[in-house]
Amino acid sequence: MNSATASSAPRAIDDSDMSQSIEAELVRETLAGSSSAARELVRLFHRPIFNYINRMVGQSQDAEDLTQETFVKAFRSLDRVDTSRPLVNWLFTIARRTALNHFRSRKNFVELPPEAAAEGPGPRQQTERKERVENLWAKARRILNPAEYEALWLRFGEDLTMEEAAHATGRSIPSIKTLIYRARQRMLTAKESLL
Repeated sequence: MNSATASSAPRAIDDSDMSQSIEAELVRETLAGSSSAARELVRLFHRPIFNYINRMVGQSQDAEDLTQETFVKAFRSLDRVDTSRPLVNWLFTIARRTALNHFRSRKNFVELPPEAAAEGPGPRQQTERKERVENLWAKARRILNPAEYEALWLRFGEDLTMEEAAHATGRSIPSIKTLIYRARQRMLTAKESLL
C-alpha cells in the first residue's frame, strides 16, 4: 500500500470516539430540554463520580449528596462544556471541587476505610479480592497524603490516563506522575517495613 492510499483510507472509529460522539449528542439534547438525555447522562456517569467522591469523603451518605450536587452544578454550566473532550474529566473536576468545598465547610476529614467494588469468578474469590482491595486502599489512605492518594485513586481506581487525572485535579501531568511515583514508593516502603 503506498502512502497516498494509506492517507486516504478512512480512520477506524474506536470506542472512545464513539463514546464522545454519544456524550456530545446527549449534551446537545439536554441543552435543548430533553429530560431523558439528562437522565442518561446521570446514568452513565453516576457510578464513577459517586465512587470518586466516596473515596474522598469516606461516607456514602455524604458522597451521595455531593454526587447530586456535582450533577446540579454540571447541568447549570452544561453549555460551557467542551464536547470534544471526554465528559467524565469535566465531571471529575466539578466533583473534586465540590468535595473540597465540603471539607472546607466542615473543616474535618473523616478517615473511614473506603469501599471497593470487585469482580471475581465466584462469590468466595470475589469476597477475598474485595477484602484485599479494601485493605490496600485503606492502607493507602492511612499512609499517603491527600494529594498522593487522590492521584493514585484517579489513575488506578478510576482508570484515568495521566492527562485525564491531571485535568481532573487541575495539576500538570508531571505533577501527577510525581505524586503517583511518590505514592507507589511510600506504599512499597510501608510493605517492606512490615516484612
